This record gives sequence, structure tokens and C-alpha cells, in this order.
Amino acid sequence: MDETPARRRTALRVAVGWGIGAIALTLAPIGVGGSAASAADGPSVSGPTGAVRPGDVVTIRGSGLTGCPSNTVDVYLASVNGGSSGEYDDLLAAGLPVDPAHGNSIAFRHAVPAPIYSSNGATGQIVQAVNRIVVRCPGQEKNLAQTPIEINEFRREGTASPPADLRTRRILVEPATGLPGTEVTLWTNLRCGQANASDDAEVTWDGHFLAKLSIANPAGESYRFIVPEGPTRGPRPITVSCFAQGPGMPDNGVTLRTEFQVPEPKLTVTPAQATAGRPLRVEGSGFVGCGRPIDGGAGVLTVRHGTNEFGRVPVAADGRFAGEVVVPSGLADGAGALTVACAGGAGYDGDVSVQLAVVAATKDAEPVGDRSEAAVNLPSPADLFDEPRPVVVAGATALAALPVLGFSAELFNRTWAENRLRIRRRLRPGAARPRSQPRVPELQVLAFIVLSAATCVAVEPGTGWNAGTGALALALVAAVPLGVLVYEGPAEAYRRRISRVRALPHLVPGALVVAVLLAAASRLLGLAPGYVYGLFLAFTSAGLRRMSPADEGRAIALGSWSLAGLAVVSWVWRIPVTHVLNDSDGAPFGWVLAEDLLTQCFVASVVGLVFGLLPMRFMDGHALWRWNRWAWAAIYVAALFLFTLTLLDPTGVAGGTTRTMWLRSMYLFAGAAVLSVLFWATFRLRPARPPVTP
Repeated sequence: MDETPARRRTALRVAVGWGIGAIALTLAPIGVGGSAASAADGPSVSGPTGAVRPGDVVTIRGSGLTGCPSNTVDVYLASVNGGSSGEYDDLLAAGLPVDPAHGNSIAFRHAVPAPIYSSNGATGQIVQAVNRIVVRCPGQEKNLAQTPIEINEFRREGTASPPADLRTRRILVEPATGLPGTEVTLWTNLRCGQANASDDAEVTWDGHFLAKLSIANPAGESYRFIVPEGPTRGPRPITVSCFAQGPGMPDNGVTLRTEFQVPEPKLTVTPAQATAGRPLRVEGSGFVGCGRPIDGGAGVLTVRHGTNEFGRVPVAADGRFAGEVVVPSGLADGAGALTVACAGGAGYDGDVSVQLAVVAATKDAEPVGDRSEAAVNLPSPADLFDEPRPVVVAGATALAALPVLGFSAELFNRTWAENRLRIRRRLRPGAARPRSQPRVPELQVLAFIVLSAATCVAVEPGTGWNAGTGALALALVAAVPLGVLVYEGPAEAYRRRISRVRALPHLVPGALVVAVLLAAASRLLGLAPGYVYGLFLAFTSAGLRRMSPADEGRAIALGSWSLAGLAVVSWVWRIPVTHVLNDSDGAPFGWVLAEDLLTQCFVASVVGLVFGLLPMRFMDGHALWRWNRWAWAAIYVAALFLFTLTLLDPTGVAGGTTRTMWLRSMYLFAGAAVLSVLFWATFRLRPARPPVTP
């Protein structure tokens, strides 16, 4: 009887022991995993793999960066050779905010500076060269995290003479303004000691240690650095002072100061008052961090009005942006802050805001200030040439289009020559009437002007019975005849001098067809500016002239270059007019009229050259092509460059985007080739019927 309770107690002890052991074994991995996780969550930083060169833009990431009182960190490139000179640091980022929502992390892209020592020992004086990326709390020397980086080049200071005013100013920077990533040269003639390392000076950027500078030349030393990444903008103080302080030091207790201006983000909105359902153009600069995304893709900015997102616009690597967003159609009247910021909160640029009033959409909604949409959308030279990608793509497209259009023209012209009798029978049955002098040429000129203005007004979106449409119509009444006068005037003067035969103006029916087709296409596709073709008028001498192909080609060349000059002059003169309208609260009618006149002169000139100089029969371009193809190519590539750059995607290329411009140009020129092939195939597959024998 006593044995059973004893056995039960023993079994209970064994069971308890097994249970405790099982619990311990179960918790052991958790403890180990916790240690591993803690280690993994510790401070770390990563940089590029493999060797990099100074100037390369690299991605630097950090995580687990805790313990800094301000919750910000500084990032340095540290270069040391293991000798007595100690470590030389270059500030890469200053006061970067740590993101606690994503593992206390940082991430940015920055250009690699040239270190004091090369990683491969190229200086010949290295004991143990090491280049590292280190992360520290601001104002502290202890490293939170570090990682090696291989840079097989070392710094070579320039041999330029100090600036003339350094002797009086003692410290200066060149340039004195720039965004993060800008290379700057610091000059100073601070006099520290002359023995060993006592000639070293400390350079600070906005209170953050920037670099150690050895000043051995009494006339002054220079130091090149790259403006560090960081969220701060405005004037940034730079100081230089000696590390060693004490009696006998030439500049004991002296701290030299200067300022470097980091521009604030800028934002310009056109028009100054938004209308629901209408486009709004935003452009500006200062978002260099957002322009260099961590993933290496394209930078994007969000455009918000209060809690409403209007859309997104691209931002270039230099921080400039330009694009168009559409105000939501259901937005009510009201004023608020229009804010532009980096999409997804990336970058350290912050945001920029302007006050914007929104007017609710109505059936009679007009462009604010009566400015035409074509004039607002047409980019200025400054908008385009700040960003090189659209310029390069437009130039390459213009050059690539020449052989395509040349092939299309040759195929069309050869097919026409081989089948001209069949074509004439289909188009003009019966005998052709002899050409005669036009009756009442003054009425034809008036009809030309009316038809031109009516067609061009029809192209403009949002036209109606308002002051804006009136200004546009008046501008077209002046712009279209001016374009014809500039084109036909020099050409007709040359023809009259050579032939000594007077000619009278007449309408060109084929040009009217081209104009109507372009106007319809512009309206259907919503193009603004629309494609306006104004070369409706020509001169005829009723067959009394006998011009050689060379003389006719020279006449066309004179007119074409004159029209190209009108386009360039109009484009340039738009710049001050647009600035006045952008800066004014309203839009004075006279300035709106001037902007419309210059815009339509540019558009009509460029479109007239591109379509009028196509080397097809019955077009002026054929006479130029037949005389000298190099002359045709020189004129046509200039016109095609302006057309591709400014009219295929006017709101996109100003921000540096080229996809839409490239696609539209491909469709346009491929379409010309396809039409020529179809024209050839029509007669190739359907040969002429043999004559009927009696």
C-alpha cells in the first residue's frame, strides 16, 4: 500500500522535470532568435559594392540608427592611412532625420568625393589605407555604424592662384550658392601653427564638422567639397578655425565665417487662379533629392490642394520640374495652399506651397485672365534648354526623320510621275483649263485672312464669345498674313528680279485642305497649341514666267529661312511678355493680345515649314528638294527640330520627359511612310488597263 504513493510521487517528479525541460527547449530558440534579432536591428550602414570613382552618384542606406539626441545623423567619407596624420573626413550628409517608422533608417544618393588616400595605395605613402562610410550623431566623434568603400583615386588639389580679394576677406566660397551635390571651392588664409599637425584647421558646415584642412601656404589654401545632403535650406554658415589654440599662434582664437546659400524650393503656378476641370501648369526647382530617387528611377512630385491631389509631375536630377495637372471637375470654390512635395515622402527636400484660389466649373468657364490655352502651354526656351534630354531627343528625331521622309517623298513622286495621266483623269476628268490671272486679287487676300483666322480659332480649345477669343482672333488676323508676307515676300521678290514678270496673289485650294485636316486633328487630339497651317496664299503669273529649277529652289530657300527667322524671333520675344502676365494679378488685354500674336506667329511658322516643305509634288518643298537636297535638309531639320521640341508634347518636355514626344513623332513620320507605300501599292497592284484596239 505504501509503495503505490511513492511510485506516484516519483512519476510526478519525472513528469515535472520533463515538462520543465520541454519548456526550456521550447524557449531556447526564442532567446537565441531574440539575440540574433537584436544584433540584426543594431546600427548599420551600406554603400556601393565594388570600386567607385569620384563623382559617381551612389546610394547610401542606414538602419537601426538610434541614440542620437536630435534623432538626426551625419554621414561622412572617412579616409585614413594608419599613419600619424590621423583621419580625414568629408561630410556627405548633415542632419539627416532618422525615420523611426521604417527601422530608424536613412537613405539618400550623393556624389562620391575624392578621398585624401586611395584605397589601392596609389599615393605611395600609405601604411594601411582604408576608406569608409561612417554614421555619427551630430557633434560626436563615436561612429554609430561604418562600412568600407573602395575608391582607387586620391585628391589632387588645384594649382590655381588664390582670389585677389582673399587677403582682405580671408574666407570665401566659389560658387556662393547651390543645391546639395554642388561642388564648391573654399578659400582661406587662416594662419595656424607651422609644426607637424598644428597647422590643421577645422572647417564646419552649419555647425557640423565638414573637414580638416592643412594650411601651409601663407597666401591661402583651397579645399573642394560637395554640398552635403540634408533638409535645411537658406543661408548655411561655414566657419574655419585652428585646432590648436594658445599663445604664439598667428590666429589664436580667430574664427573666420562666411555663408553659402542653399536655395529654397521654388514654385510657379499658371494661371494664377485655377478653374475646376481645367489644366494647371506647375513649374519650379529645388527638389534635387527627389530628382535622384533611391531606386534609380524617375523622380515624381505630388501636387495637392488641401487634401485633394491634383496629379503628379516629373522632376529632373537637377531638381527642376515642370508639368501639367488637371484640377478635379467637382472641386468647389475656395482658396487654399497648393503644395508640391516628393511622392511617397522620399528625399529630404521638404515641400513648397503657394496660395491658390479655385473657381468651380461652369458651362461658360474661361481661361483665367483670358489667356489662350495655346499661349499658356507653349514652353519658352528657358523651360526647354535647362533640361538636355528633350533637346537631344528632338535633335535625334529630326535627323532620323530625314531619310524616312526622303524615302516617302521619292516613292510618292516616282509613283506620281509614272501614273500622272491616270491620276489626272481621276482627279480632273476632261481637258484642263488654262491658268489665268486671278480676278479681284484684293478679295482673295481678304478671303485668305478670314479663312486663316477662322480655321486657327477653331483649333483653340475653350473658345467662345469672350475677350480671350477676341484677342486670339485679332492676333490671328495679324499673325497669319505676317507669316505669308515673311515667306512669300522674299521668294516673290527674287522670282520677280530673275524673271521680270509680275505675279498676283491667289488662294491655294490644296493648302486649304491641309489646314482643315490639321485643324480637325488638333481639335480631336486636344493639342494645345494646335497645328495651324497658314500658307494659303501664293503668287501666280498665269504661266508667263519661266523659272529654272535652281532659281525656283533658291526662291523657296529665301522664303523658308525668313519664316524660320520669324519663328525664332517670336519665340524669344514671348519670354518678357509671358513673365509680365505670370507676375500680374490680372491679364491686361494688350499683353494677352501680344502673347497670342507671338504664339501664333511661332506656331504657324513652324507648322508651315514642316508641312509646306515636305518634298512632295505640288508642295514648295519639292522645288527645294529638286534643286539641292542638302539645302532642303538644312532648312527642314531646323524646322523639324523646333516642331518636335515644342509642339509634339509642349507640357511634357518642359519637365524633361520625352516618351510622349518620341511616340508622337514616331507615329507621325511612320504614318507618312505608310501613306506613301499605300499610294505606291494602289497603282502597283492595279496596273493600267491596256488600250482597247478597234
